[in-house]
Amino acid sequence: KQMLDVVTSEKCDNSPVIIFAHGGSWRWGQKDYHRSIGKQLARCGILFITIDYRLFPEVTFPSFPKDVALSVKWARRNVKEFGGDPNKIFLMGHSAGAHSVSLVGLDPQYLKLMGGGLDWVKGVIPIACPFQFDPTQEFLYRNLFPSEYNEDTTMPMGIKLKGEIPPFFIMHGFFDPIIRHEIAYDFADKINNSGGDAEVKIYNSHGHASLIRRTTSWHLWPKPILNDIVSFIHSKR
Repeated sequence: KQMLDVVTSEKCDNSPVIIFAHGGSWRWGQKDYHRSIGKQLARCGILFITIDYRLFPEVTFPSFPKDVALSVKWARRNVKEFGGDPNKIFLMGHSAGAHSVSLVGLDPQYLKLMGGGLDWVKGVIPIACPFQFDPTQEFLYRNLFPSEYNEDTTMPMGIKLKGEIPPFFIMHGFFDPIIRHEIAYDFADKINNSGGDAEVKIYNSHGHASLIRRTTSWHLWPKPILNDIVSFIHSKR
């Protein structure tokens, strides 16, 4: 499962890099579903890496964010070959994948295991992210996380922020039936009140899954989703 695909184009020349982690409740999903997003971004001169990571029941938390950190280490060593800049790596994920990329962007322990630090990440884009929940109270997630629930280590909302963290662009659907959109604002307040940089964009026409399915479209009202991602990347270069 620790595999990845690189999507590039002739426009990628010392370009920013997005590493994308799919959703699927830490049980399902695969990197292949999101190559189409990568093609759109590569056409804009942004190198795209879509990753697979180990899933339950093969592993449990914290293997998921550890695998994301491993992909950052790989990218630092290899993206030049594909037209990417190893000093401009952004993390992006949907749902469970957003949870993992957020932890890697907040908690330095994961990148320290790879010989680096939070300065390896230029920015984080969590999409429909479960920033806080109690897995012991939900059957689907009960065995995925430690039996002793500790939000200080397992939830982005619980991480004690230390030092400088990368900027966050938080994307959420107003009609998300799984994760309430208000939590996106709560998390942004946590970041901004700690001296960080977090921006929230709520998409009024979207729920949980449609937000990622429609990321390849340039023609959504009121603003194109992909345009927002590209704008954030370019604003932090």
